[in-house]
Amino acid sequence: MSIKDQILNIPELTFTDEWRTCTDAQFEKFIDVLKNFLNIFPSKEMNLKTAMATKNIDNLLKSLVETEEILRTIQAIDLCDECKRRLNSFDRNNPEKTFAYIYFLCASMESLGNDIQKALIPQVEVAPHDSTDVIHVEPRITKNVLAVDDDVYCLHLFKAAVRDLPCKIIACNSGKEALAILNKVRIHVIVLDIDMPFMNGIELAHTLRNQGFTTPIIFLTGNATKDNLKECLACGAADFIVKPINPEQVASRIRRLLM
Repeated sequence: MSIKDQILNIPELTFTDEWRTCTDAQFEKFIDVLKNFLNIFPSKEMNLKTAMATKNIDNLLKSLVETEEILRTIQAIDLCDECKRRLNSFDRNNPEKTFAYIYFLCASMESLGNDIQKALIPQVEVAPHDSTDVIHVEPRITKNVLAVDDDVYCLHLFKAAVRDLPCKIIACNSGKEALAILNKVRIHVIVLDIDMPFMNGIELAHTLRNQGFTTPIIFLTGNATKDNLKECLACGAADFIVKPINPEQVASRIRRLLM
């Protein structure tokens, strides 16, 4: 896989069709932007953590603004939008929620940096095997997992939990978006939040079953009441994940359904 293809497939980065069809010269400029991100990320992370440790709110907000701008330049749109949302809702009298988010943000950027570094490492050319010693390798089939949650933060946590599994995560924020995706893309597992506006997860699941979709559904909820569980089972739930997300538990349950 080429460096361009590896970068285009990094889950945290969002690319329009224009990016996918741009010239090599144009993409080389973007690679320079990614390299700059790798160079400046450690200092930005340190600024955020220092501001939290000293409870310097002004420096914290300044660092968050700078981080949001950097994330936008490297096409990490979801992370960028969530950062902006946290900035807009910041409460100086109650900063602890933002502190918890910043730890997540730093971990996400570190993970993103690792993916970028792996993509930019020059690939080693392997000498061809002798015709009498050919090794046939079965191609690995990457399966699609659709994650539906109106909380972008939870979607980020979910993506981080399953990043090492052989699957592609397609994320959206509403039942309407999920239906549009399911009518265009083959999905192997659906992870569905129960509590969403307009069309909640249970309503979406019933709609999918009525339309003939038999895709396994894992329900994601922070409110696992007995009534909720009964309703989920009634529309064919394959499993449940209770918030807050436990990464090992999530990975284990998704892996089981992908087998």
